Amino acid sequence: MTLRRTGALCGALVSVVLLGCGDDDPGEAQVVAEEPNKDIPHLGVDGEFTSDPLAVACPDDPRNPGRVVLEQMREFSFYSDREGTRPLAEGCGYAYEGFAPDPHYFPETPASVWLQFSLTAGGDGCEAFHYVIMRPPHGDGAVKHMHLRYGDAEASFAGLLGMSDGDEDDADKCNPWWSVYCSAGSEGCDI
Repeated sequence: MTLRRTGALCGALVSVVLLGCGDDDPGEAQVVAEEPNKDIPHLGVDGEFTSDPLAVACPDDPRNPGRVVLEQMREFSFYSDREGTRPLAEGCGYAYEGFAPDPHYFPETPASVWLQFSLTAGGDGCEAFHYVIMRPPHGDGAVKHMHLRYGDAEASFAGLLGMSDGDEDDADKCNPWWSVYCSAGSEGCDI
C-alpha cells in the first residue's frame, strides 16, 4: 500500500484504485491499493469453479449457481448444478470494468477488492447476470476459491458492493451475501 496526495487529476489506472479522488484538501493523503493477481494472466479469472457445500456462510443460498465457468475474463457461463448439466446462462460476454474495494473489509484487509464485469453479449439467461462482481480466485496451491455476486440490468455495482454491509444476523436473507466457490470439484476451500 502506498500513499498519494490529491490535487493531481484522477485518471483511469489499470493496476491501482484511488479512494477519495476529487476536491479534497491537497495536503490530505489518499489510500492506493494494488490490484490482486495483477501479475497472473486474466487476473486469475479463468477456469471452472463449483459452489462449496462446506462453506460457513450461505452454502445453499439459491442465488449461488452450482458451477461457474470463466474463460479468460471475457466469457462466463452459469449452471444451476455443480456438475454443469443444467445451464442458467452460457457464453455470456463481459467487459472488465475495473475493481472496487469492499465497503466492509477494506482498507483493514487491503486485498479485499471486487473485480467488476458488465454484460456485453449473450443469449438466453445472460441478462440475469448483467452485473457480476467477484473477489478474484485466490488461495494456496492448486485449489483456489473465489466469491461472486451478480444482478440483472436493474442492479448496479454499488448495490452489489453494498451487500457487504448487510445485516449479518439476518439468516433468512443470508446477508451479507458471501458465496464461496472452489476450483471445480473441491470442497472446504475457504474454511
